Amino acid sequence: MKSRLTLLLAALLLFSGCNDNQMIEAFSLRDQIRLEVDGVCMFAYTPEKCQLSFNRQNGQFRAHTDSMSDYFIIEDMSDIPTEEGQEIVADIIWTTRNDIMARKKITLKVIRLQGDKVWLWSSYGRIGAELRILD
Repeated sequence: MKSRLTLLLAALLLFSGCNDNQMIEAFSLRDQIRLEVDGVCMFAYTPEKCQLSFNRQNGQFRAHTDSMSDYFIIEDMSDIPTEEGQEIVADIIWTTRNDIMARKKITLKVIRLQGDKVWLWSSYGRIGAELRILD
């Protein structure tokens, strides 16, 4: 009985790892400044209706609608992302239809860099964020 349970747990861990890799790959293939949680887009930047801001000194990136009714913010970054594989710690705040959500001190890994765009991923939170480093 114990060996069956051990085998089942190992299979579940393997499956969840593959699922995470698939989510990371799917997230990194899209090119749109956005925040995704569990594969669901929470906020997507559109130039006609949104604004971006970046403050290097404060380690803060913001994407929001012109009215600030919807947004996502990455702040208190432990470092500015500059290379793939780099891990940073930051706080993420975003709006949903009914609430304001936050994850504090979450570890984010740089999974892709292209020009001034950075793709960040948290396996723990299954959170992906694409942002632009504006200087």
